[in-house]
Amino acid sequence: MKKFNIRKVLDGLTAASSSSPPAQPGAPRENDVVQETLQSEHFQLCKTVRHGFPYQPSSMAFDPVQKILAVGTQTGALRLFGRAGVECYCQHESGAAVIQLQFLINEGALVSALADDSIHLWNLRQKIPAILHSLKFNRERITYCHLPFQSKWLYIGTERGNIHIVNVESFTLSGYVIMWNKAIELSTKTHPGPVVHISDNPMDEGKLLIGYECGVVVLWDLKSKKADCRYTYDEAIHSVAWHHEGKQFVCSHSDGTLTTWNIRAQAKSAQIITPHGKQPKDGKKPEPCKPILKVEYKTTRAGDPFMVLSGGLSYDTVGRRACLTVMHGKSTAVLEMDYPIVDFLTLCETPYPNDFQEPYAVVVLLEKDLVLIDLGQIGYPIFENPYPLTIHESPLTCCEYFVDCPAELIPALYSVGSRQKRQGYSKREGPSAEETGGKALRATQRSSSPDMLMDQSNFGTLLH
Repeated sequence: MKKFNIRKVLDGLTAASSSSPPAQPGAPRENDVVQETLQSEHFQLCKTVRHGFPYQPSSMAFDPVQKILAVGTQTGALRLFGRAGVECYCQHESGAAVIQLQFLINEGALVSALADDSIHLWNLRQKIPAILHSLKFNRERITYCHLPFQSKWLYIGTERGNIHIVNVESFTLSGYVIMWNKAIELSTKTHPGPVVHISDNPMDEGKLLIGYECGVVVLWDLKSKKADCRYTYDEAIHSVAWHHEGKQFVCSHSDGTLTTWNIRAQAKSAQIITPHGKQPKDGKKPEPCKPILKVEYKTTRAGDPFMVLSGGLSYDTVGRRACLTVMHGKSTAVLEMDYPIVDFLTLCETPYPNDFQEPYAVVVLLEKDLVLIDLGQIGYPIFENPYPLTIHESPLTCCEYFVDCPAELIPALYSVGSRQKRQGYSKREGPSAEETGGKALRATQRSSSPDMLMDQSNFGTLLH
């Protein structure tokens, strides 16, 4: 390909225009026609980088060992984030929405479930991640997936209420299927609805907890192939979370309640609370609230457990922003978000589900932002975002391009930006600042080009 120096072309045009005498009105100019030598074949478009917040995020997952965050979108895109400056983009060919992501923790692999009822196994242990295996469901729609820690069995729940088991190593279906009519009471003829939750008992991986939309939860014994216990509540279930000792679990419901169950007492829940419901004085049931879409139950050695939930606000709170609620001991903190909540994950010190989790942060995926909340400080401040994702947050007002910048200038600007600390943020380093999560290039290695684009907005952006 023939190369051209665009600066020399522009300089030549400038010199030609400055040397020409001023044209008289009506008189023909000598250079009315410019001989264009640049042709379309002299140019080639090339994608160099993809940056900014993922469009229409739909799901996320986190590897607590390698400190890698994965975000899936409604257009089938997959974004991977490690330490600050470490990003990777992948795309599912079908373009179907990513409904759920599951890391094979500390194994450099990821399972994605799509809205077209396909599941894929990604290999992340290479420069460009690629799909190793795929599996397509044709007769049943996928509603929930669960991959236990250090297990080779992936559990797939469906809209029909059945659970299929996939061997992650070979990515083939097992012959073991948990049918909905075997899981619920044999005398019950009403279909329980789709599977909305699957998890294994932290203390016994042979016991599987299955949540159905109608409000029924089943503790299934994988070895004996039958239900040990069944727990029933008269409101739809949205999520379930275990206590690390495996003796108790919590369900979130469509009426804004949280029910706590002891696994040995299936007749009645141990506790029912409505975190945002007004408590009537006459002892009646609290007024219904909006559904609690997700709850996570995390324990600590030194004190009370954390219960983190999204949704559940009172119907009186019209026009209020989306909120994340953190319940710790007797305190309840309601944290308002700038955008609707897509998903959240509580980050813990250990990947082992049968140990005290020691939660230290919550990562909240919003429709247009990513928020990291520090659970270790009073007031739950947020960490400064290590990923400068929201370059579209403020409209651009001015753009300037500089060439042949001094070699010391660009690293100096990066350094100034990294040292800037805004008020009201956590004083601790965020999860991505640790030694894992990949490595970013030094500022001097980011580009061989000495050029710089200054983009002026309310926040200011430097593109190199």
